[in-house]
Amino acid sequence: MKASILLLFTTLLFSAGIAAQPDGSPITIGEQFTIRSTVLDEERSILVGLPARYALSNASYPVLYVLDGAAHFHYTTGITEFLANNQFIPEMTVVAVNNTDRTRDLTPPSQIEREQQSSPTHGGADNFQRFFAEDLMPWVESNYRTHPYKVLVGHSFGGLFAIHTLTTRPNLFDAYIAISPSMQWNGQHLVEQAETFFADTPQLPASLYMTVGNEGAELLGGARKLAGVLDAATPKDFLWRFDHMPEETHGSVPHRSTYQGLEFVFANWLLRNPFEVYTQYGLAAVEQFYAFGDKRYGVSRGLPELTLAYLLGNIVRAGELDDAVNLLSKPAALQNASASTVTYLADGLRDSEDLDRAETFYRHALRKNPGYVAARKALEALHIDYSDIVPNPRIAADILDRYSGVYASKQTGDMTVLVEDGGLYVDISGRRLQLHPLSESEFYVLERDNQYTFQFADDGQVSGVELRQDEFSVVADRR
Repeated sequence: MKASILLLFTTLLFSAGIAAQPDGSPITIGEQFTIRSTVLDEERSILVGLPARYALSNASYPVLYVLDGAAHFHYTTGITEFLANNQFIPEMTVVAVNNTDRTRDLTPPSQIEREQQSSPTHGGADNFQRFFAEDLMPWVESNYRTHPYKVLVGHSFGGLFAIHTLTTRPNLFDAYIAISPSMQWNGQHLVEQAETFFADTPQLPASLYMTVGNEGAELLGGARKLAGVLDAATPKDFLWRFDHMPEETHGSVPHRSTYQGLEFVFANWLLRNPFEVYTQYGLAAVEQFYAFGDKRYGVSRGLPELTLAYLLGNIVRAGELDDAVNLLSKPAALQNASASTVTYLADGLRDSEDLDRAETFYRHALRKNPGYVAARKALEALHIDYSDIVPNPRIAADILDRYSGVYASKQTGDMTVLVEDGGLYVDISGRRLQLHPLSESEFYVLERDNQYTFQFADDGQVSGVELRQDEFSVVADRR
């Protein structure tokens, strides 16, 4: 009876504490699924974290597969989002695999009697590779937009599995982050396996990042032996690095290793000092950096906007206008540059009295963003008509009235379109913006790189509106 009363009293206090807390909305970092594995003949729990802007684009994303999912999923999604927001790596989908029989799945067979006795279910690593190839990866690729580039992260036995997979099925992943791999397993047999594999593999376009914390001589010795093997025989196009982290424990080393490992794997994703490279080696060196990265990661980006803005700004300030024009005259660079970056070049040309080329780039800026006011004002100051680029058609009131209503989207929330004083406006979360027409169904917003296109059903009724910003777009359905 006392226990029951105490439990009831505690429950009431706990409930009262919850009731006193302010209301809030949940922050979701992913979803959990259960899939059936035919290879393993069991149900497997999977955690999936999508890029923050996944729903706003039609892009496909590389996949980061994480072993020991429950232990590492939370911080890994944070690391990938942080690095991607700084453009150090591409946005990635994180797929983390929870364990059922960890030792079975992550270890190759052992000939050591002590390991056989302490881990009787060991030795299923090859079968777990089949689970990835035949069950998990097809499931991920059928349910999400995925880019072919795949990275595997594993810690301890997971690191052992990563090295084993690299040396037995190297094409299963494109990059491997092996954190404190249990190289002592089976008497360091994996070192011998790796030595044979790398000696017989002249070319391997893959990456390996390996770390060990302050974890004892046996584990560190195996990793150093593997590093020695790679020093002696590195396949062409194979990039690798080993970092000893003596200030980290076996439990703390995964976080730092994942961060640094992704930076290493995607070292050719963003050139962090483009102007310095340009100053020493010229534009060709900058372009070669991104050409190498695009080939390695299987993408076709050219110079990204962050690089273009920084590089072009410094080139213009240095007075090298011909180089700046040469850079933005290339279709890929011009496509990636923002309206503000293009206008910055046009301003430099105008200030140097190169008015013909200034007009050309102001016009390019307006083609990219019809609502970019700085380019408009510059052309107006030069008495140049730009109505051929940004028309201002008069739209009949009855057509504008057709667009009035509420449009719902999970990504943007509700947006209200209304007609006021003969103009069309959109209200999103209390922010009201005027929509200026490009045509009867296409509109833009001044000062913002936003364009709205109204969509129609087969019966001619307005069914939704597509909001586009850069490469991202979202469709809101009319209620």
